[in-house]
Amino acid sequence: MSDLSHIFKNLMFQTRHSRVAGIGNTQGSQRAMNLLFAIRDIQLRTGRSLGATFLSGTVVVNALTELYVMFKYLRPQELQSQQISCFDAWAAIFTQKSADYELNVTGKVKRKERFRTYIKVPELAMFLREITDYRTADMINLDVPEKNVRFLSHAPTIQQEEMIGRLMAFAGNGVWADLGLDTPEPDNLDKAKMLIATNVARKMSLDMRLLGDKFTDDDNNKASICARTVYDYYVRSSANKGTQFIFSDLSTYKPNEWNIYSDIKQKLVRLGIPENEIQFIQCATTESARKRLFDDMNAGRVRVLFGSTTMLGTGVNAQQRAVAVHHLEVPWVRHEVA
Repeated sequence: MSDLSHIFKNLMFQTRHSRVAGIGNTQGSQRAMNLLFAIRDIQLRTGRSLGATFLSGTVVVNALTELYVMFKYLRPQELQSQQISCFDAWAAIFTQKSADYELNVTGKVKRKERFRTYIKVPELAMFLREITDYRTADMINLDVPEKNVRFLSHAPTIQQEEMIGRLMAFAGNGVWADLGLDTPEPDNLDKAKMLIATNVARKMSLDMRLLGDKFTDDDNNKASICARTVYDYYVRSSANKGTQFIFSDLSTYKPNEWNIYSDIKQKLVRLGIPENEIQFIQCATTESARKRLFDDMNAGRVRVLFGSTTMLGTGVNAQQRAVAVHHLEVPWVRHEVA
């Protein structure tokens, strides 16, 4: 049985559509390959397909290849009977490729070719229904609070404004020196220019200090604004010992090393929150430690908990006093605090 099966979707595959955007990483991950070997061993022993139970709240996340990967795991015999031996054969039957114009990271219009739609949907749906079952929140009478989403938008700091200009220049000409960073030029700059630009932009938007020691703190950066926002909720919910979750997948907690978690914690302590009421999920290294931490959250002994989507995003039963969940960045995958 594989819970959170969507984390195994990055399975290696071969394709001739190397210039088509959005098909994912053809090299795959070792974790996904290990799961494929384990399932194939079970299937060879039993002489049947299936052999595993996948559980997920996000079966298909963002790529048309993901359905093919699920069938490759669980229905190898059926794929063989339909003479589907590779991704390209599956794509030729069930998907349609088209080209359209899109904006790139520099704001310029570029022509992109993608697999944009499914075709033969009834046949594909029937194929999928043979191996899937689902439950919605209404079907199981899931008790969830009404969400109140707030998007806090703030002007960039002076250092961020300057870096935006440098980043635009780099994205246009690929000259590493235009970024003004102290780090050495990457070896694969020519092949990965846009990936590097995206990574720099992601770090810049969270905190300029992630780009090097030459950059400084700012009262109007995300860390400072987040600390003030969390403290406001902390004071307003003190009568009920309200708790809060802070999510960030970038610059997670590491001891004896600067990171965004520790920086915000220091700001919260200076604002007046006791240090022992602020915890990092990375410090709970065993199941018993996680359980104690979640019990402390539910009891209001811990009021602020930091974590990443991977470590705090699923299977967390610590919401009894929760008043707010803060996201410092957009997560790559969906998560639940239940």
